[in-house]
Amino acid sequence: MRNILLGLATLTMAVGCKTQELPKEYATDAAKGHYIANNKKASKIAITGGGGSHDFLKFFGKADGKILSDNGSNTVVYSEEMEEIASLVPVVDVLMLTNNKPLSAEVKESIFSNVENGKLDMLIYHPSTWYNWEDWPKYNKELVGGGSRSHEELQEFEVIVTKPEHPIMKDVPATFRIVDELYRWEKDPAGTDVEVLAIGRGLESGEEFPVVWVVKHPKAKIVGNTLGHDERAHDLQAYQTLLRNSLDWVK
Repeated sequence: MRNILLGLATLTMAVGCKTQELPKEYATDAAKGHYIANNKKASKIAITGGGGSHDFLKFFGKADGKILSDNGSNTVVYSEEMEEIASLVPVVDVLMLTNNKPLSAEVKESIFSNVENGKLDMLIYHPSTWYNWEDWPKYNKELVGGGSRSHEELQEFEVIVTKPEHPIMKDVPATFRIVDELYRWEKDPAGTDVEVLAIGRGLESGEEFPVVWVVKHPKAKIVGNTLGHDERAHDLQAYQTLLRNSLDWVK
């Protein structure tokens, strides 16, 4: 009986954990947003970037990648190349989407296939919470739960935590101010249900929009976050805590 229980425990640990090797040999190179753990069994995270209006490598690749690496505990690879992204998606545990450039059909199919098979969790950040891809409505509807088509001017606004009991909000101030773009994010009434964890309130407009939420996908853990335009967001302690907590929650 004990052997059976041990076998079941081992199987449970293996389920949902990808053991495939990365598609090529990577070395830690902060200039490229590559942070490679010594432990081959470490959690693997891919960050996608590329497109317009943002410094993707500097902020999402280098700055956020360093945080997600957790001092070498996790492997993080940043990429803007479609072929490389296509090869990374099937072998990583977490995909952080931050791009607004077009994605190849292969990448789109791989993302949905791995999510729907319970093999991929996601962090969907700032540029990728937008309605970027008219030819890919399934993405916003099912994986984001909605999207943005405009934002307030880059300026200071207030973030208000609405679900302080959620693990993603651990050690996050109940309210804080941030200089960023307040995305006018809206829930898709026909989309996957979401739980809003924090809202942004314009100091001038008084308008409120979700800034952090979780998507209630049946097979994957997905976090949406509209914060992150430049260093004034990425260097903010509250933003960094949200990023760490989000990774902990999806892993």
